[in-house]
Amino acid sequence: MKIKIIGEYIEGILTTGKFFQLVVIIFVVNLALALILAVPLANSFRNHLGSSLTSEKIVENFDYVWWQEYRDEAQGLAKTVQVTTLTPRGALLDNLESLVFFNQQASSLPPVILLAMIIYGLVQTFLTGGLLATYHQERPPLKKGFFFQQSGVFFARLLGLMAISWVFFLVIYQGIGRLFHWFERYLGRTALSERPAFYVGLVTSALLLFLIFFLQMLFDYARIHTVVFQEKNILKATWRAWKVVGAKLGQALGLYYLILASLVIFTLIMTLFREALPEKTALMIIVAWLLQQILILGTIWFRCWLYASQIKLYQRWTETSLPSAAEK
Repeated sequence: MKIKIIGEYIEGILTTGKFFQLVVIIFVVNLALALILAVPLANSFRNHLGSSLTSEKIVENFDYVWWQEYRDEAQGLAKTVQVTTLTPRGALLDNLESLVFFNQQASSLPPVILLAMIIYGLVQTFLTGGLLATYHQERPPLKKGFFFQQSGVFFARLLGLMAISWVFFLVIYQGIGRLFHWFERYLGRTALSERPAFYVGLVTSALLLFLIFFLQMLFDYARIHTVVFQEKNILKATWRAWKVVGAKLGQALGLYYLILASLVIFTLIMTLFREALPEKTALMIIVAWLLQQILILGTIWFRCWLYASQIKLYQRWTETSLPSAAEK
């Protein structure tokens, strides 16, 4: 299986490098969206610290007493910032915990967070159409506005696919997830030790995580089919894409997890390097910030790389099994 997908793995790297300007565009857009939340938080920190001695000391050492005071007075968006997210390693662990154990409830998030999530989803869906069209046709993305023109052409269809995907995600979380978590709590109340509940929780988290990634992969190919074959019926695109992927499931999973593993390794290396920096001078803080931006840029690169590789793989699968767009 590895031999069959290694070509697409490498081609994806080359294609992403060839159209690196798309990675930069997406990075700039993400940075702009992040400022929607970062600026109010920065103002909140600055207003609370003021010109106190704590503001001078906190650069060198984290002041937990100040943090407790800030948290007690925080309102809205500021309440969502956790103490561990102020360090790179803690932020990574917090994000992993949220992803694996699904502790975050959307209803408990401040409206500004929910609004930012909605805007982010819409923008990313818009950009995905242009990204896939560029990788498929391999045309200069900025010539005559091709990238943004294709983003607009496929936006409504990809938005519909995103809505369908969230129905599946909701079913998994509300159905399978709640059932297993209920069983975990039941064991916690009735078992003689905490070990059975722990193992059930571990298996539940692993299963949910696999299903979430699996669904994400399936809908990636539904998006790819929509763009490659210019399919207007998103239900038809989903069915045909899933049918093709089902016949080549081993290759699809192999490529997906090969690139995902590469991303995990890259993230761990960058995080450990970032953690090792002594942030006790203005220069080191700037360097740490730049490394964080490189990490974000790298993450976007891997996402683009995944799409580029998946398109190459899907094109190889469908060369003989599906009609071309011109024949439809």
